[in-house]
Amino acid sequence: MLSSEDIKAAIDQGTLAVNPLFEGAIRPAGLRLHLGALLLRPKPGMVVDVLRNELPEYEEIHLTPDTPYTLEPGGFILGATYEKVSVGERLGFLIEGRSTLARLGLTVVQTAMLVYPGHRARAVTLELANNGPNGIRLYPRMKIARAVLFDLKSPSKASYDDDGKYRGQTDVGPPIFKDEVLPEPTSE
Repeated sequence: MLSSEDIKAAIDQGTLAVNPLFEGAIRPAGLRLHLGALLLRPKPGMVVDVLRNELPEYEEIHLTPDTPYTLEPGGFILGATYEKVSVGERLGFLIEGRSTLARLGLTVVQTAMLVYPGHRARAVTLELANNGPNGIRLYPRMKIARAVLFDLKSPSKASYDDDGKYRGQTDVGPPIFKDEVLPEPTSE
């Protein structure tokens, strides 16, 4: 795992870029990230079918300091980091929620915690869920997540943004269903 000094060196060497990089964002063994101003709330009332590419419509919610969004208990919403992040071929990057918000019941990353090498100058999508008993107000640029970085044993030859299915999403976006179900195996 990279320390604060290792993270600074990765930024200086260009293997990690965080824009903007707020003062105090580099932590002793990680990186603090903030919430962007756009949220997507899935509209209820349908059955999602990954095989047929049937997904809900999403309502856009634009946050301002004067118009936060209250995520109610049991609620789910998509957000993204305010920062645009680039991850080099030698880095591993895991994102997770903050302990302070988790103590209120806010889950920031459901399962998609890995940001692949080759993620270039894009926000990181967040899956926000309120598992607590009280509503939680979400504000733009609030401290929302942290990232842990580590060196890969060898550089990745594949770069996510060369052919990854979410490479075109620069901010929060809905899921993309692509080859979600494998075809039946053939007998040989």
